[in-house]
Amino acid sequence: MARRENINFDIEFSGLDELDELFQDMGENLESLMIEEYSKFGLLVEEGAKALVHHDEGDLEDSISTDPAVVSGNTVSVEVGSNSPYAWRRHEEPYRPGTHTKYDNGSKFPRYYLNGRGRRTLTKARWRGYIPGRKYMQNAIKATEPDYDAMNARILDRALNGESGEGV
Repeated sequence: MARRENINFDIEFSGLDELDELFQDMGENLESLMIEEYSKFGLLVEEGAKALVHHDEGDLEDSISTDPAVVSGNTVSVEVGSNSPYAWRRHEEPYRPGTHTKYDNGSKFPRYYLNGRGRRTLTKARWRGYIPGRKYMQNAIKATEPDYDAMNARILDRALNGESGEGV
């Protein structure tokens, strides 16, 4: 049987007061950091939605807007959307295959629509690899997923480094 001697280790932690203070401050600053970063992210999604939405007259594109982020309980949310009833229809309606004529104020534009996209929509550039058209909000969110992950890492880094939110 092994013989044990009394061995004592004294471990002292210094800086616990500073760590406690950091956690206290982090709680206050974290909310403002999250509001700032999520509001910026909402604007990026808005940019993507505007780039990917159908374009004929531009009314639908102009109707897309972002509200600043809000904290409610344990949730941070930012709303990006449109107040136009036409927005949901354009987002969800399936493409109409074939070539179709556009009628506008008594004018006739033959072969204006090609497989559900008008000539102006067809001339819009891709945005982060996505083609303008249906599911423009969903595609804007998919295209910004890497930005979402980077934003959350940035919030954590800024919170741990003691940075405060700058306000939006």
